Amino acid sequence: MLRFALKNMAIKKVQVILILLSVVISAGIAVLAFNVATQVDEGITSNAGYYSVIVGPAGSNTQLAMNTMYFTDEPIGTIEYSVVSTLQQDQRVNSVIPFAMADSYNGYGVVGTTPDYLSTKTVAKGEMFDQKGECQAVVGSNVARYNSLKVGDIIYTSHSANSSETHAEGIEVVGILEESHSSFDNVVFTQLKTLWTMHDHGEEKDGGDHEEEHEGEEHGDEEHGEEHNHAHTVCAVLVNTKNPGYAMQLTEEYDGKIVTCEDGDSYTLQAIEPMSVVRDVLNDADDTKYIVFVLCAVILLMNIMIIFIITLLNMYHSAKEISLMRLIGISMKRINLLYIIQNGIIGLTSVILAFGASRLCMLLMNGYVESMGVVLNMTKVYPLEFIILLAVFAISVLPTVIWTFIMSGKDSISD
Repeated sequence: MLRFALKNMAIKKVQVILILLSVVISAGIAVLAFNVATQVDEGITSNAGYYSVIVGPAGSNTQLAMNTMYFTDEPIGTIEYSVVSTLQQDQRVNSVIPFAMADSYNGYGVVGTTPDYLSTKTVAKGEMFDQKGECQAVVGSNVARYNSLKVGDIIYTSHSANSSETHAEGIEVVGILEESHSSFDNVVFTQLKTLWTMHDHGEEKDGGDHEEEHEGEEHGDEEHGEEHNHAHTVCAVLVNTKNPGYAMQLTEEYDGKIVTCEDGDSYTLQAIEPMSVVRDVLNDADDTKYIVFVLCAVILLMNIMIIFIITLLNMYHSAKEISLMRLIGISMKRINLLYIIQNGIIGLTSVILAFGASRLCMLLMNGYVESMGVVLNMTKVYPLEFIILLAVFAISVLPTVIWTFIMSGKDSISD
């Protein structure tokens, strides 16, 4: 029966190809749209809950959030490290993490911070960089994979993604992060001091001994066991407060606060609650997402109609074949089974191809989605995807079941 069904499909290959294309297009687009939209939503919201408040230079609150949590966009600017020191002494906070983004390595961003920033990530190979040291790096899984890096290698960073000029000082890779299918896979993480040292040396080459120029400006932070130079800067400060009420207080205090530098210059801070900013971003994106879903639904309905029409026409033209098979003694039950098997094979093949096509499209779309700070995981499958594929499979087989049932009721071919 199976062999006969395959031969019959080979004879009617044009109809088979049309049904395959219809199912692949409709099911593939529906599954792709749902999976990508869900992963983007989850990817954007996952990091937002890690921090209560983000403090940075005045500017776009969305840019500040996306840069510090997803490494997208350029940093708005810099603020003095004294802001970090002040927040570290605030009794309302549990932790304060400085963040600086500068330079690049083969197009991948370089972030200067502390090991606390990577506390939710796992080091797959090697170890975390030493907070008190310099010129050590932990790299994301994609950075290591695409640059063939291993623990112990020395990398040289450049001033920007488009710059061919690299720093003279190398950075040792001491660890490689476990793949997380997030923006962390595409970043090089190092000590904040490393970025300062790189740029201090650059200033020395331009003229002047940076250490002598700022001699006496260093101060000890005994609580955190580090020494910092107030002349050094960061791009943002990520704060975890002891309770949500303190987060609101700090946001009100620091948003719009004017900081006066020792040289008399001043700049304005902004403070945001990242979850609120992310919600606003997702709310703005929801309208677009719903439009995409509606278009997918329209395409799905149109292709369902095409599948029905092609299948019914195919079954209509098979009426003579069915009559001949009945004349030579083949029971209607076996004939029905033959066509159900035939269209079942077509439907099953179609949904498998649709699923594969959706994953191929995700691979092609990954570069664009990464600009939003999300890395698509092609192995991630949601239950609703199976429901969509199962529904499309049922719809592709249903016309055959209906037609064979009608044909069974006719006296001319009944048992």
